[in-house]
Amino acid sequence: MNLPAAVLLDLDGTLVDSEPLWSTAAADHARLHGCSWSAVDAAGIAGLPAPAVAALLHQRGVPLAAERIAELLHEEVGLGLALELPWRAGALDLLTLLRWSEVPSALVSTSRRGLAELVARATPAGTLRALVSADDVRRLAPHPEAYLVAADALGVDPARCLVVEDSASGVAAALAAGTLVFAVDPTLDLPQRLSAHPRLVRVDGLVPVVELLSSLLARG
Repeated sequence: MNLPAAVLLDLDGTLVDSEPLWSTAAADHARLHGCSWSAVDAAGIAGLPAPAVAALLHQRGVPLAAERIAELLHEEVGLGLALELPWRAGALDLLTLLRWSEVPSALVSTSRRGLAELVARATPAGTLRALVSADDVRRLAPHPEAYLVAADALGVDPARCLVVEDSASGVAAALAAGTLVFAVDPTLDLPQRLSAHPRLVRVDGLVPVVELLSSLLARG
């Protein structure tokens, strides 16, 4: 494997452990309006963009427009992240390595731009050269648009990019964009067409990503 020309980083669940915040926010809104919401529901929304979660809550009986529900979910999650950023193990090491190595990197998120910027501001200065959020694209994962936009913003062919992802929809989007993908959740359940893809590498967390990139940099 050669050193990638750019690294595109997913946010929720990959760099920061924000999935519990999204799960809590969804459950809060369901309970507030007396709607059913189970542990199965909570597990099922992992990795889904906020509009999809909002649509599900609306279907369950939350008496607000799905767009408004999505706004409220973002507000609650944003408040949680503002109190403390729950970095994943190895996240800050990875960001520091990218900054030191000057490998171009971008943050790609299905969250609204304000929430993504909150995380971006906490990264080492100069690390991220682009940020693509839900506000910057028309179609969210599993559509590849966000990763294509990020690669274009960095001026790099998607085929020469490494994407770091944790969700099935994100992996699907990145592979559809033509990138190499590191899936960092070893428990992630992927359909056969994705799990057998030649450009998918499964690793256990971010630490192996840091180790591999460090090795590639040492080789020059």
